[in-house]
Amino acid sequence: MLTNSKAAIIDSIFSATLTPGLFDRFAQFIQQRCGIRIERSKQPMLEGRLRKRMRALLLPTFESYADYLFDQSNSNTDEIVNFLDTITTNKTDFFREAPHFDYLRSTVLTEFMAQCGRRDVSTFRIWSAGCSTGEEPYSLAMVLNEFAEKNAAFSYAILATDLCARALAVAKSGIYDIDQLDDVNPEYRRRYFSFNRTPDRRRVCILPELRENVVFKRFNFMTPVFPIRQPLQAIFCRNVMIYFDRPTREQLISRLIGKLAPGGYLFTGHSESLAGYRTCLKPVATAVYQKPR
Repeated sequence: MLTNSKAAIIDSIFSATLTPGLFDRFAQFIQQRCGIRIERSKQPMLEGRLRKRMRALLLPTFESYADYLFDQSNSNTDEIVNFLDTITTNKTDFFREAPHFDYLRSTVLTEFMAQCGRRDVSTFRIWSAGCSTGEEPYSLAMVLNEFAEKNAAFSYAILATDLCARALAVAKSGIYDIDQLDDVNPEYRRRYFSFNRTPDRRRVCILPELRENVVFKRFNFMTPVFPIRQPLQAIFCRNVMIYFDRPTREQLISRLIGKLAPGGYLFTGHSESLAGYRTCLKPVATAVYQKPR
């Protein structure tokens, strides 16, 4: 039960307003920290998400939360992580934009095996950049594991990264609601998921043998140097760049290309065309681009 003082603070939180000047301060901080551009039309969305942190901290106004977040005396790094977790969008599904997985299976992997016959390449390395709660890298793991079972010489490694620590915690657990499996074919459901031991059996878990093939790490696209040493055969960076302005997109695309092996593939979201950007990439399918050999 809420005390009178807590109830009064919560009432203040829901009646607080975000001034244009303070909105600009938050928006500038977000863009500097993680590249996400928040237009003024998104102010109601930002207000709603900030109120979650204000309520958790019992801070009655946006000004008091700003003072807490930007307090330079205590270098409030924990709250910065919480703040970025709150403002990031984590919408994804298993096998989202399914034609990409079909193209990976039918073209990219087949081509990789053909190349392996002519040069010393043993491991297919792929990066799920902006993996959210893990549905994308686990979808990739299902496709790659199936391919590995049919091709004895094939092995793979999946790196999955996201800015949001909260989303990564879900991804690492590998536990999902059963309704999230609507787009997973029955064979994959049978082979790669187990039911949690709960009375309603509404939760499922990715099997350990699939989870162990995915490495999850927290990563910010604004990091100047991407700590990836081995060239990648493919990068899935989908529905991420829509949140960035053009200069940030150009910078990110350039860095992603730098991590691709010659002949490697970049998969973007269907609304993230690279038309109009100066790159060496060649479009080969819808929202799929290949680096020259």
